[in-house]
Formats: sequence, C-alpha cells, structure tokens
Amino acid sequence: MRYALITLGVVSTLALTSCAQTEKTTVPQNFLTYDGNVAIVWQTPAKYSDIEATVGLQSKFEKYLFSELTDELGQMANKSLANDQQLDLLVTNVDLAGDVQPTFGGAVDDVRIVSDLYPPKISFEYVLRQNGKVIKSGTEKLNNMSFLFGIQPITNQPFPYERDLLTKWFKQTIKPALK
Repeated sequence: MRYALITLGVVSTLALTSCAQTEKTTVPQNFLTYDGNVAIVWQTPAKYSDIEATVGLQSKFEKYLFSELTDELGQMANKSLANDQQLDLLVTNVDLAGDVQPTFGGAVDDVRIVSDLYPPKISFEYVLRQNGKVIKSGTEKLNNMSFLFGIQPITNQPFPYERDLLTKWFKQTIKPALK
C-alpha cells in the first residue's frame, strides 16, 4: 500500500509538471523609446510589415531603427513642446521603404532595393498632453507614394524616408495644435 501511494504521488507529479511544461505562453515583446517629451511604444515589432535587417542581427537592427526614428521626432518635438507637454505614440506597424532582396551568393548579406513600388509606411496612435490633459489625439496611417519624386537631398542619415514621414506629420498635425 505504501509503494502504491508513492507511485501514485510520483505519477501525478509527473503528469502535472509535464502539462505545465507543454503549455507555452508567448508574450509579445514591445519596445519603449523616449527622447525628452516624446515616448514611443513599438508594439509587437515581430508583426510589422517590413523591418527586415539586411546586415547583422534582427534584434539589434530593430533597436537601432526605433532609436533613430525616436531621436528624429524627439529633436523636432522638444524644440516645440513646453516642459509640461508630452507626446506619446503607440506604433502598430512599420513598412520601411524598399524591399529586401537576396543576393544569391553575390554578397554575404541581403540588400534593400528602394523603388517606388515599396513606399514607406508607418501606422500609429498618438496622444498629446499638457499637464496630463489631452490636447490632441488620433490614429495615423502615414505613407508617401511619391517619396522618390522630386529632388532628393544627399544625406548619410539612416531611414531618410521614414524620418520624412514623421517630420511632415509633426509639422502638419502636432505643431498647429500647440498654438
């Protein structure tokens, strides 16, 4: 009888622990970046349309992309926002300009081909607050179908088309609300 109880205890323990081990919960990973009065939550980047890295690790590329775009928006916003104002964004999708193509052995890494077939797109929700009170909020789906038309400035800044989307949005949407 004693061995039967021990066996029953061991079997039930194994059954319970194996059930617990087979159930895997995956928590979506969000990134938070901020610059002064600007805070951006990058919601579930694994589900974004196209933020594929062409060189290096995907996780490092994502952090680099997010910090660069936050810095761009932050530099502009911090010049316009008062100390008691806060701009929060929840980015739900990013589709970088161009498309990543394999080199089929011609090079170690893939290459991003920028053409007008693949315009930059960014989708997000935003809230502009002053002393905790909402001044302006909304949902945006930014894209620029004519991003390659006109005179293109020569720059060594990364993600110039995505930067341009955020800059134009800030000037057209947020700046007028600050007056």
